[in-house]
Amino acid sequence: MGEESRALPSNEPVTANISHRRLLIEMAVLIVVGSALGFIFGGLRFGLGVLFGGALAFLNYFWLKRSTAAVFERAFSGSSAKLASLGFILRYFALGAVVLAVHFTDLVPAAAVIAGLAAFAIAVVVDGFISIFRRNI
Repeated sequence: MGEESRALPSNEPVTANISHRRLLIEMAVLIVVGSALGFIFGGLRFGLGVLFGGALAFLNYFWLKRSTAAVFERAFSGSSAKLASLGFILRYFALGAVVLAVHFTDLVPAAAVIAGLAAFAIAVVVDGFISIFRRNI
């Protein structure tokens, strides 16, 4: 505990800028690779399921970005953000309903769709690793 704490100079960034473009590219690469592996090891239906889940992942990403911006915009302007928050929460129910419909119709495996949906989370982890190793080089 003998370390001294010091304030950051004002010219040093506190948080790193997130590259949305890079994250979208990482998502696309993960979806293409995942669906190719799905086609090879799981067959046509599994590969198509991963592609469908990947499309849902992109939809989820843009819906999240738009609804989060609306919540903060309303909160900063002083107006109520309750209605905008509803759109943020509604996307969970919408995505859940789509996955449930996929499960009941059995057009593609639900596991494949969920694997495609995971592209966003995996891309965030990959982006974190890239940021960590890029700083330490």
